[in-house]
Amino acid sequence: MPIRRRDFLLGSLAATLAARVDALGSTLSLSGVEEALSRPITGVKVGAPMRLADNAGDTWVAAWAGDDNLYSPSNDTKGFHNACDANIAFNRLEGSDPLRLAGTTVNPMTEYGAGVFEGPDGCTWKSTGCMWIDGALYWAVSRHIYGEYSGDLMKRQTAQNASIIKSTDFGKTWTRTAQQNYDQPMFPGRRFATPYFIQYGYGHREVTEDGAQEYVYATSNNGFWDCGDDMVLGRVARSKLGNLNGKDWEYYAGGDGMKSAAWSPKFGDAKQLLVAPGKFGMSGAVYLPAQRRYFMVGWYYPAGGGKIPGAGTHTVWDFYESPHPWGPWNRIGSYDSTPAGWYCPEICPKFQNGNRVWVITAGYWVSPEDYRATMVPLELSI
Repeated sequence: MPIRRRDFLLGSLAATLAARVDALGSTLSLSGVEEALSRPITGVKVGAPMRLADNAGDTWVAAWAGDDNLYSPSNDTKGFHNACDANIAFNRLEGSDPLRLAGTTVNPMTEYGAGVFEGPDGCTWKSTGCMWIDGALYWAVSRHIYGEYSGDLMKRQTAQNASIIKSTDFGKTWTRTAQQNYDQPMFPGRRFATPYFIQYGYGHREVTEDGAQEYVYATSNNGFWDCGDDMVLGRVARSKLGNLNGKDWEYYAGGDGMKSAAWSPKFGDAKQLLVAPGKFGMSGAVYLPAQRRYFMVGWYYPAGGGKIPGAGTHTVWDFYESPHPWGPWNRIGSYDSTPAGWYCPEICPKFQNGNRVWVITAGYWVSPEDYRATMVPLELSI
């Protein structure tokens, strides 16, 4: 992918400044230079949603792969063109216009069960983050209990026992197996049960700051599909991501995230990046190279868990931005969605143009018109 002139110039400036020695003989830090070059996002304007044709499902997450197509999971889904009836499926989105994407279900993921099929633990398979890096797709899956059965007082859908799976053939086949993920989850329990990878454009090629050439980052709430309470941050060495070993991961515990002392191998040491009880449904962050900032859309049902009668028609999106994956994260605005109740909004790493980005999302599952892959434009104020 060609390097834009602006990015080349900014990168050259950063490298030059980072190498300069001031009058006292101290070297200017690269992270400080990158932060100075970043452009804080101050507001967001939400445009009209565009529903993609002939599909059904939710929890879409667009990964920009090496063939220049987008790839996305879908949950509780029929995929595209009624290709399946599945707990999770994997799809390809082709096209150069975000409003005219054509979808194909690449893999119905039959080993993860037909739609709403439960295992011996009373849970179903659902998925969270998805990303392309170093010639492979990575996708996170976990065990969920629907809100009407979870026992949560707000009828929230709980999540536990997450794992990451990998594909080197654009989603046709995957490792680890569903049985391996069930028997030996990479992230036992609920603290890191909804990991969403922080995406850096086309295969991590557009950024050098924050250690993103060496590490892969992911955020997670505290184990809910809807209306979680907080967000934490994990990372793994990029060279070890493909090992699919949870013991290789560590969690941000506070301080300067560029220093190893800020990270711990223990879930319990994870510092909450953001805390807002009931306001962090499953979602993740993306890096915006034009602004050199991180951007995330939190979401929730104001009425409580999505399975509370009437709750599904109304969601709120909260917009957050930060100079680094570990923060500080700032809320910069909100958006009410009704009656579609768009949920699990995820920023698409492709089709970013200046201050315009796109969200991929889905709406109220009772409404066939809304319960499908949907693109929503956002205009960012700087």
